[in-house]
Amino acid sequence: MLFWEMFKIALCVVGGGFAIIAAADEVFSKKLKVTEEGEVVEHLPLFQMVPGIIAGNTAVYVGRKVAGVPGAVAALVGVFLPSVIVFSAVSAGYALIPLGDEYLSAAFLGLRAALAGVIAAMVARSWRKSVDSAYAACVLVLALVAIGPLALNPAFVVASAAAFGVVAKLSEPRSGEGGAKTRVFMSSFWAVPLIFLKYGAIAFGGGYVLVPVYIGDFVGGAAPYLQLAEREFADVMALTQMTPGPIAVNCATFFGYRMGLADFGSAAAGLGYAFAATLCLLVPGALLLYLALGSIERFKTNRVVQGVLFGVKPVTIAMMLNALWAFASMSVWTRGEDGGVAWHPVAAVLVAFSAWAVLSKRLGVVKTIFLCAFAAVAAHCAARFFG
Repeated sequence: MLFWEMFKIALCVVGGGFAIIAAADEVFSKKLKVTEEGEVVEHLPLFQMVPGIIAGNTAVYVGRKVAGVPGAVAALVGVFLPSVIVFSAVSAGYALIPLGDEYLSAAFLGLRAALAGVIAAMVARSWRKSVDSAYAACVLVLALVAIGPLALNPAFVVASAAAFGVVAKLSEPRSGEGGAKTRVFMSSFWAVPLIFLKYGAIAFGGGYVLVPVYIGDFVGGAAPYLQLAEREFADVMALTQMTPGPIAVNCATFFGYRMGLADFGSAAAGLGYAFAATLCLLVPGALLLYLALGSIERFKTNRVVQGVLFGVKPVTIAMMLNALWAFASMSVWTRGEDGGVAWHPVAAVLVAFSAWAVLSKRLGVVKTIFLCAFAAVAAHCAARFFG
């Protein structure tokens, strides 16, 4: 039951983890009556306190409550399996998609603009809670510089901020409590499972924060893996919003498939890599959340956990701003092969519109994204007709 319900939710819901958590709350409270109405959504702050994808953490919470470890495992597999199936098919048939078609190109421009606006809305929503002190503002600026001009690995930036946050919290005076020791584990990068376990361990706040990590590791000639062209990555990101499943999970499936194809040249290897990459992306957050659920209040007040969040929150904003810049540079302005910059006023308007729509809650994320794609195609048709 758990597997099938989460499978149906993940298969039918487009728009990522926030859409999935809303759907799961309705299904498990109103239809199955295993949770209270609003219970799953109310635990969103807890899901964001641990690394991992929100959709995966939602599955673990519901699965554990209903059937313990087997339930958590069944729900987790149910939530990521649709992404493996659907996006493996997209990955295998990617070359057949007519991306050069002018109308499809216009639609993708609208989708990329919508993504930029959605991320801008998420930054605006999270700003007050994440950048709430001079320390947080300094961390935000340093993180922007580190990820941007210095081009440091975002995983290193997140780990450093978490470490400094823990030190800061443990240094605060509190009577009757001793110190705590923390250790930083550095993952190796020699195999696909460890690569995506690393991503899962730093995904605080949802899938969008992984965008700059994906760009650094998979996009451009200097990337250690795949070396995708910026335009190809932008198109893949747009496709993740048109298909079921969370954005970070769909990307993991695509990257895993491509890496398997590159290593062995076969679709079977691509499917195996896609499955491993997607599963490993979800494991760190799912495992930590499952352990934390055993003593939620104690987990929330743990000074090490508070320190990690204290350090990571402003870095999360910095990573989302970096992702916003990346999508804006693929929609509002684009750089040609000759180095020239082309500006797209329609995309700029769509960025502003999508940010307003999501921030004001006038439209859902899915409706906003598809409306922007339609508007971009309509604008292209009008330009051709009147031009």
